[in-house]
Amino acid sequence: RGRGDSEGEFVPTVNDARDGYDLIEWIVQQPWSDGRVVLYGGSYTGQNQWLMLGSGHPAIVAASPAAAFASAIDMPRGGIPNFYEAKWRGLIWGQALYAQSGADNGLWVQEINDAIDEGRPVWTAGEPFGIAYDDTLRAFFDAPDLGQAWAAHYASDEQVARITAPVLTVTGTHDDCLPGTLHHWDRFERLAPAETRAASHLLIGPWDHAGTDSGHNVVGDLHFADAARVDLRTLRTDWFRHVLFGEPEPALLTDRVVYYVAGAEEWRSAATLAAATASTTSLYPVSTPGPNDVFHSGWLATEPGEGPDYSVRLDPADPRIRRLELEPRPGAAPDNPLFPLAYNSLLMTQGGNDPTNQLFTVSLDGEGVVYHSSPFQEPMTLTGKPALRLRIIPDAEDADLSILLHEVRQDGQAIFLSSDLIRLSLRDRGGAPQPLRPGEENEVDITDFRFCSRELARGSRLRLTIRAAWSPLILPASDGLTAHSVVTLVLVHRADDPAVLTLPLGVDQ
Repeated sequence: RGRGDSEGEFVPTVNDARDGYDLIEWIVQQPWSDGRVVLYGGSYTGQNQWLMLGSGHPAIVAASPAAAFASAIDMPRGGIPNFYEAKWRGLIWGQALYAQSGADNGLWVQEINDAIDEGRPVWTAGEPFGIAYDDTLRAFFDAPDLGQAWAAHYASDEQVARITAPVLTVTGTHDDCLPGTLHHWDRFERLAPAETRAASHLLIGPWDHAGTDSGHNVVGDLHFADAARVDLRTLRTDWFRHVLFGEPEPALLTDRVVYYVAGAEEWRSAATLAAATASTTSLYPVSTPGPNDVFHSGWLATEPGEGPDYSVRLDPADPRIRRLELEPRPGAAPDNPLFPLAYNSLLMTQGGNDPTNQLFTVSLDGEGVVYHSSPFQEPMTLTGKPALRLRIIPDAEDADLSILLHEVRQDGQAIFLSSDLIRLSLRDRGGAPQPLRPGEENEVDITDFRFCSRELARGSRLRLTIRAAWSPLILPASDGLTAHSVVTLVLVHRADDPAVLTLPLGVDQ
């Protein structure tokens, strides 16, 4: 309601279950309806399918949410206030879509920079686009962690437990909404009836956000083999016909979970997402004397080692990232005009959208540290979620970090693998805050990295970047200002109780 020619007021997400129920009720009363309804859509219309499924309308017989957004999982990510929602509001302002208003990142960054330079809260940057700072937008600043404030954005546990319609949900390893899609799937796996789950599928391609509809086998400058190009609209139609009319299921859906292994350039499958990870291996961040940067990095070693501590300065008022995001990024636009990557963006790089962009590692200059492994002697397949344990001595109770994991190939090309964006006091997503102890050594476990699926080539190295998180869209505080205290983190390196990067190893097939 409130979109297009519909009456009423549009309130994002919270009314979608009711509106969807009423729409389905109207459909089944039409003379052309046989009383059965299937759901399809992506991103926002992937999220609201889960709400409609939870509404329990008996006419829903199947659903296919793609790139299904999850509030406080995708955005805000990691418990850090996030302004991306305002850009999305620009995209949908009024009754119809205004693609350029929401998609011109350079224009938005300029408005945000002007607000910051003039000492205004960043949400005032939305005013030229007609975006008001209302209660629904305020939640992305005031309640950035998953909790009760977002309850209306999700079907309840009891509602999920009553879902009877099978689901085909689609995402990609370079999709902004990969974490959200997997969050919805995990709830479905834990709560839905066994019969419903047995008829459902999770499909993870090498795609970006737009690619979860197009099946296009290119993300930014990164190309995949022809096997990665899938006509997803035909696949969904065939799956719907399988559910509705008993026709054969699409050949690609060989098991409940189907995923693409980039590098190996092949599809693999498993009964569950966890079963795609066969085991784990560990690498240990080891420091070297002198300043750290991409050209003088620490090591990811196979054994723990002693080394000097690294110091990282996190300054929310540092303007360098804001300036870098005004630099054009030509040639990195995907196939959907709603999501052009015409400019550098830490948030988009964090989400895997710009998988070959090394700018936010090369430009650290004290705002982070870099570690490289030795070249791999044999190919190594990563499938699953990495994890990172750090030992840090902070001078404040909290810190915001951006963590990036790349494959660095022999020709120097870097390829995005995984990432996390995390406010360290909120590292237990949705749990009680765990403030850091200033001046003391803290053990910090970071376990909610993005799912990755790639075979690393022989001769490649692994690169770990730990850096400041803030950018024009990722903010240090709920007041929308950047004039906050500098935080210094000391990263401790020692052989006893070491820092450790845990890597998920895939099943060879």
